[in-house]
Amino acid sequence: MTKVLINDVEYDTENMTDKQLKTVQLLQQNLVSVNMLDHWLQCVKFVGEIKTRELNKSLSDDQKKKE
Repeated sequence: MTKVLINDVEYDTENMTDKQLKTVQLLQQNLVSVNMLDHWLQCVKFVGEIKTRELNKSLSDDQKKKE
C-alpha cells in the first residue's frame, strides 16, 4: 500500500484509477529529472567558478611577470 502526499493530504495509490497512477508516475519521473538537472547545473557552475579562478590567477601571474 503506497501513499502519496499532495498538498499535505495523503492518498492511497490502491484507490487511484489507472489515469491517476500514470500521473503519479509522471510526477515521480519529473522529480527525478529535476533533481538530475539541478545536480548538473551545480556541477557546471562549480567548473565555471574553478576555471574563472584559474584564469584570474594566470592573468595575475602574467601581469606580475611583466612588471
